[in-house]
Order: sequence, then structure tokens, then C-alpha cells
Amino acid sequence: MASNSDDESKIVTYVLDSKNEANQAKRTRMDLNENNFEMYHLQHDFSHKKEGQSREILGKQSMAVEQIRSFFVQALVDIGDWWKVEFESGKENPAALIQPHEIFKLTNYLLEKAGYFSHVGNAIQSALLGSLAVTKVWGKEVPKPKYVSRKEGKGKDFKRKLIKEEDKTFRLQFDIVRQENYYPDPTGLNLYKIEESYVDYHEVKKLAKGKGAIYNTEAVANLRPYQAEDAIDAGKKARETGQDVTNRENRPTVKIWEMWGDIIDRQTGDVLHENVVVTIANERTIIRKPTGNPNWDQMDPYVVAPLIEVANSVWHRALMDAPTKHNRSLIELYNLTVDGAMRSIHGVNQIRTDVLEDASQISDGIPFGTTLKVTSALPMGAKVMEPVVTGDVPQDVLQVMNVMQQEFNSSALTSDLRQGVQPFRAVKATEVVEASNSLTSIFQGLGKNVEAKLVQRQLEKAWMVTAQNIDKISKEELQSLFGEERGEELSQLAPEDVFAETVGSLRFKVFGISLTLGKQNDFKKYMTMLQTIGSSEVLIEEFAKKYDFGKLLGQILTTLDIDEEKIAIDPEQGALIGGDSPLDDGAAAQGGDQFAAPGEEGADEQAQSLLDGEAPFPGSIATSGQ
Repeated sequence: MASNSDDESKIVTYVLDSKNEANQAKRTRMDLNENNFEMYHLQHDFSHKKEGQSREILGKQSMAVEQIRSFFVQALVDIGDWWKVEFESGKENPAALIQPHEIFKLTNYLLEKAGYFSHVGNAIQSALLGSLAVTKVWGKEVPKPKYVSRKEGKGKDFKRKLIKEEDKTFRLQFDIVRQENYYPDPTGLNLYKIEESYVDYHEVKKLAKGKGAIYNTEAVANLRPYQAEDAIDAGKKARETGQDVTNRENRPTVKIWEMWGDIIDRQTGDVLHENVVVTIANERTIIRKPTGNPNWDQMDPYVVAPLIEVANSVWHRALMDAPTKHNRSLIELYNLTVDGAMRSIHGVNQIRTDVLEDASQISDGIPFGTTLKVTSALPMGAKVMEPVVTGDVPQDVLQVMNVMQQEFNSSALTSDLRQGVQPFRAVKATEVVEASNSLTSIFQGLGKNVEAKLVQRQLEKAWMVTAQNIDKISKEELQSLFGEERGEELSQLAPEDVFAETVGSLRFKVFGISLTLGKQNDFKKYMTMLQTIGSSEVLIEEFAKKYDFGKLLGQILTTLDIDEEKIAIDPEQGALIGGDSPLDDGAAAQGGDQFAAPGEEGADEQAQSLLDGEAPFPGSIATSGQ
């Protein structure tokens, strides 16, 4: 029978071998990530440059990242409700312990407290530069202080004292895991996932104390913490954050490996531990023995999503891989162009000192307007000083830069117009529309990946974590969200009942990004339709017979996310327009019946005036609504 130390040795060896296996599979990907993050932080190698040569940086890649990141975040933030939850059956269940609209409200509240929209932006940025958005979704109890004012003393000694009472509540946590620190099974079978991190020793000690301790107290106490994070790892992290490496000797750290999955005996191939979590400190000490998965859904806490998928790959591809290389080439071309322009302006001159009467007059340079006296040794018509051509900016260079810029735009899913830059050449409107449609179709694919594989999974996991810990949410927060009576009822629910009833029977749907892109497409369709109708009087007349211009305008306002109530006519104003006021007779006498019925004489001119923006829209809306 194997001893306990033998078992621990097998576990440490297995985790180490698994980490090395995963590391070998991602080396090339990490090199690409390093290049991408350096370019994002405007870092470029100018070691080949000589003194005096230009060293300008172009931030095209970083701006492309921010454009895409902002688009996805705004698509979720700016449209109001961007997701929904409902029963899998699609039918209501009045007897349910907690209703879908209550789950929606509670989850939104916890997302807001967790700074979720900022997290989504960071996750998308991470995927753009590093191929994968790796998020760890979990929850924890946090302090929720209460402040009470109490009376103390009597008479002249009477005073009020503010007392702080400690309380706790539950909060969701969304952590971005660096690709450098993430080691998944490279075969795609999800046998294991390992996360590496450096944690302050005092934080590790905290997790080994108290009722909810997850680490072994004795093992933690015997640790010898590092005095500083590994220099190589610290340098990689600094490269991604844009910060300088700091000296952490004042706060001892512990290197943590946390593995989720199965542990296999490398000799026999038997499964020693199935679906467990184990934690190893400083590469050799087990501070959390293999423990059954603590999540009730029996899944690991990671949500991993690529923006661009590669079949049968674990690491996939980053959108900024090609733009980074284009950006570096543009930097080199741009700097050579600047050098050529500077040299052509501040050129080098050559002078014949042997034919000067006094060579000392040029010892401090030659100021403008200086007259040089020469001897008779200088032939008639010859020059004592003439320029030497040392630099020029050939037109071919500008053309190459233009072509390279177009390649960058294509690979980064952007354009000169989207970046607010005037194109080098005249661009036809049809070209702009075609390019915009092409980008929109690509963004629809990326958007579906973000919605289904990142945000939706995060919401599902967030609710699983919330349901498992619903009893830890403070009663006061539940009452502020749902009222005193309903909040009291929810605070009394058992997490086991809530989890069993909701997890697996609910359907989460994220639609914010698709809705935004859909509205953009709808608007383009409406504009195309109006242009087509406006080109023919016959089409205008037929449209006016069958369709309502007022309803069409309403649909256009909807695609633009314009609140119709804010621009709608007031009832009093509508009454005046409708002819209910004393001025009605006068208005009618002056042609108050402004709009002919569809099919009558003048209907096509009225429709054309609507399309051209000449007719008064309020009047047309009022007429169509009658």
C-alpha cells in the first residue's frame, strides 16, 4: 500500500507534467501574444536606428483594438435590456420559488456591483490581443458595514455616537486570467485546467483559517514564501499591463498552481482522483489536497472564448496577429519617409576650402546671407559650395504606405473613414457602402461568438454561483430590490431548493450585439428602399396606396434607438393640427386638407415631398393616424 507521501509525490509530479505539456503547446501563441501586447503599448524595437534617425510610433493597432472593444461594450450598455432569462419550456410557472424576472433583476444588480461591463471590455481586449478571453467566475462574501447612531450619557453629558457594525453579503467576482497563466489540456478533451498565480503570503494564510478555510493550516505554515515574483514572469506581466516591474520584497509571495480536473497515475493509467481541485504552492507543497469539485454544477469556474475560432484548436487565433505585423512595417516606412523628408530639407553641402580667401569665415558654419570670397583659382562659373543629395521621398514610398495601410485596415476590420482619417484617394459612395456591409457581416459572426460563447456562458455560470450562495446575500439588499415582504421571502429560501429548481430549467439569451447590428442593417434597408421609391413617381404612387409613411417613419426611428415619446406631438398641439381648435375653419380655408388620399390626384407629389423632406412631418403623421 502506497504511503501518503507517495500519493502526494504522484500528484505533484502529475500536475507539473501536465503544466509542462500545456506549456509546450502554447509557446508559439505566447510569442505572438508578446508581440501583440508590445505593439498595443506602443513599444517598438529601434535598436537598428542610428543617432538622429526618426523613432516615431504609429498607434494604429491599439486604436483598432479600442474601436472593436468599444463597439461590443456599447452594444450591451446603450440599448437597455440586452439579455433575458426565461423558463426552458417558454411557459410561466407561478408556483416557482423565484421567477425569471426576479432572477434577471437580482443578477443585473450583482453584475453592476461586480463592474461587469468593464470586465467584458477587458475580456474582449484580451481576446483581440491574446486569442482567448479567459474568465474565472466565482463568488465570495464581502464586508458590508452598517452604521448606527446611538445615544450615550444624560443631561450635559448627553451625546450621540456613530458605531460601525460589521455585516457581510455576497458578491460575484469576474477575474481576467492571463493567457500566460492559463494551462489547458492541449488535446481539447478538458482533462485538466491549471491556473498559475502569485499570491501574497498573508492572503494564503487567511484562506487557511476560519470556518471556510480551503488550505491546510500546517502546510501553509511550513511554506517558505518567495521574497519576490519570478523576474521573467514579472516581466511578461508588465509587458501586458504597460507597467514597469516593481520590487516586491516588502510583501512575500507564494507561487500557486490550482488544477481542476482528473488526476491520472502515469504508470498504470488509472484515474486516481476524478473531477477534483488541488492546489500546489511553490511547485512542491500541496496546500489543498484533491477535493471534490466544490461547485454544485460540477464544472470548473472558467469561461473560455475565442473571437476567431480555428478548427480542433485550443488556442485559436487572435484578430490582431496580422495588424500588429502591418503596424510594425508601417512604423518603419513612416520613419524612413520622415528621415528622407528631413534630409531633403536640411541637406548636406560640400565646399572647396582651397579656393576661399579666408577659410576661417566658415569655421562656425555659414549663416544665411553670407558672401564667400574666393580666389582666382576657382574656374569661371564653378561653384565653391554645392549641395549633396542625401535624402528624398520617392512617390513610390507613399504608394507602398497606402497599400500597406489598406492591408492593415482589411486585417483589423476597420477603414480610414472609421478611424476619422481622410482616404488617400477619392472613394465612391458605393465603395463605402460595400466595405461597410462587408465589415458588418464579419462583425455579426464575431458578435455571435461574444454573445453565445462568452457573455451567455458567464451569465449562466454567474446564476449558478448566485443560486448556490443565495442565502449569503443580505436581507436588506433583497428587500431594497423586491420590497420588504418579497425580500424577506427570498432571504429565507434554501440554496439547494433554488439551485435544483432553476439550474437546468432556465434559458439565458444574450441579444444586445446582434440587435445593434440588426438595427444598423434595417436602417440601411429602409434608406435603400426610400432611394428606390424616390427615383420613380410610379413607385411613389403605389407606395402611398399600400403603405403608411407615418408607420415607416416610426420604424426608422426605432432602428435609430430614438424614443418616439420624446419627440411626439403634445395632445394640445395635436388637437390644433387635427382641426379641433377655433382656428380650424381658417386653417381649412387656407388648405387645411393638405394630404390627398392614396390614389387621388396629388398623392404622388405628396409622397415625393415626404421623401425629399419638404412636407411637414407632424402634419403627415397626424393625417396618417386619423
